[in-house]
Amino acid sequence: MKLIFKILIFSLVLSSCNGQNKTKVAKEIKKDSNDLQNVDYLNEKYKTGYQLNIDGSNLSDHPIINYLDCVSEGYFTLHFIPKKDTLRVFWTDKYLKIYKYEYDDMDTENKHIVKLLKNNYNLYNIFRYQINKEYLELNGACSQESLYTKDNSIANIYLLDQTNNEWSLIKRIKVDTLPPYHDNNYFLKLFPELFSFDKVLKFNENKNIVCFYDYDLDQDGIKDKIILYTNNEEKGEFEKKHFGLSMEIKRGFPNNIYQNWSANDLIIPKNNFNCATEGFNTIVFKDNYFTIENQICSDYIEISTYTTFKVIGNKIVLHKYGETYFDKAEHERVIPSKTWGIKDFSILNFVDVTDDFLNKLRQTKPKG
Repeated sequence: MKLIFKILIFSLVLSSCNGQNKTKVAKEIKKDSNDLQNVDYLNEKYKTGYQLNIDGSNLSDHPIINYLDCVSEGYFTLHFIPKKDTLRVFWTDKYLKIYKYEYDDMDTENKHIVKLLKNNYNLYNIFRYQINKEYLELNGACSQESLYTKDNSIANIYLLDQTNNEWSLIKRIKVDTLPPYHDNNYFLKLFPELFSFDKVLKFNENKNIVCFYDYDLDQDGIKDKIILYTNNEEKGEFEKKHFGLSMEIKRGFPNNIYQNWSANDLIIPKNNFNCATEGFNTIVFKDNYFTIENQICSDYIEISTYTTFKVIGNKIVLHKYGETYFDKAEHERVIPSKTWGIKDFSILNFVDVTDDFLNKLRQTKPKG
C-alpha cells in the first residue's frame, strides 16, 4: 500500500500532561493519508514480546519490540527510551544484575520487562522507528534473516502522544541497514528537548581542573569533553597536577549539553618518587581513538607510556598499551619498544583500566 505524505504543520507543541513532553519540538510533521501512523501499535497484535536482545548477539540499552509484516506495516521497532538519567542507568547497569536468566530466554525477558513497564509508560518517550514495505527487499520468505533495505530507503520516526494515544511523524532518515534499531543516545541527540538530563554540565565542584579536552570521540559531529582534576592528596603544586589525577569523560549533545559518560580515578599513575620526569603528560586524539601519555621511571630508564582507547558507539574500550624507553645513563643505547594489544587483555572497558592493571600487564610478554 503506497504511502502518500503531505505537509500539515511545521511545528508541534507536545503536551505536558502526564509528563509526556515538556517542550516544543520544531520539526516538520507529516501524516500518512491512509492514517496508518495512528494505528494502535501498542495493542496485542503488535506485542511480539518486550526484549533487550536485539539480534541474538547484542543487547539494547532500553526495552524494545520488533515487528515485521511484509504485506502492510513493513518493519519497525518500538523504542521505550527512559526520559531521565536515573532510569537509563537502571536499564544499562542494574537490570541484568537483578534479573538473571539465559541470554536467549525471550519469554522470561518479556515477563520481567512487562512488569517493569506496567503503568509506567509515562516515564518513557516511546518512538516507532519504521521502514515501510516499499523499501524492503526479500530473499526468500518474509523473515528478519531474509530481509534487506533497497537503495535510498527511508525510515520514519514517530513519537507517541500518550495523552491522545496518537503517533506523530517527527523525522525522516535515510537508512541502509537492518534491524531498525538505535540506542538511547541516537534519540537523545536527535530530540534532546524531550529528555531530562540529571547530570548535565556539572563538573566536580570539590576539585580544580588541571586541563580539559574538547574532541568528538564518537565521531557523531558533536564535541565531547575529557576533564582531568587535581589530586589534592599531593602536597606540591606540580605533583597535584601530574599524579593520580581523576578523569571524567562527558558526552556532548546539541545546544552545549553534556552528560556524564565515564570516569576513572585510578588510571593516571600515582607518584612513585622514582625520577623528576614522571607524571601525566597529555592526551592525543585521532578519529575515534584517544591516547593517554604518561612517563614513569625504572632505575635509569625513562619509560613513556601510551594507553590507547577506542570509542565504539556508547562503549570506550582499551585498544592497546605501549611503551618506549630511554636510558639516561647510556643515551646511545637502543631499547626496543613494546606494545600490548587485544590478545593480551581481551575486551576491557575504560573504567576498568587502572594503573595497577597496567603495572601487571607490563610484566608480561606481549603476544603480538
